[in-house]
Amino acid sequence: MFTITDKAIAELKEILNGPDMPEKGGIRVFAQTGGCCSSNQLGIEIADLSQTDITGRDFDGLKVIVDPDAESVAEEATIDYYDHSENPGFRVLWQKGAQAGGACGCN
Repeated sequence: MFTITDKAIAELKEILNGPDMPEKGGIRVFAQTGGCCSSNQLGIEIADLSQTDITGRDFDGLKVIVDPDAESVAEEATIDYYDHSENPGFRVLWQKGAQAGGACGCN
């Protein structure tokens, strides 16, 4: 099941409350190719939810839409925020037993 950690939710809400963000802003999760071994990976971006008719999910007040082609990739993923002083950012964690990366064994 697709999840987002509390830390990632807090960081994303803070970003969405910043200047120049859409009034009905949220997060869009999409699939992208070209990752490790050319497997599907997940990407996230700020989305203006007033521009879509896709019903989003609510994660503690954070609105998230998952593109239909990303559903199967996102199913076993968790979006987390890595709070490291030198290189902070968002990352995708794959739940135990989930297939991540390609046949070459990379994650």
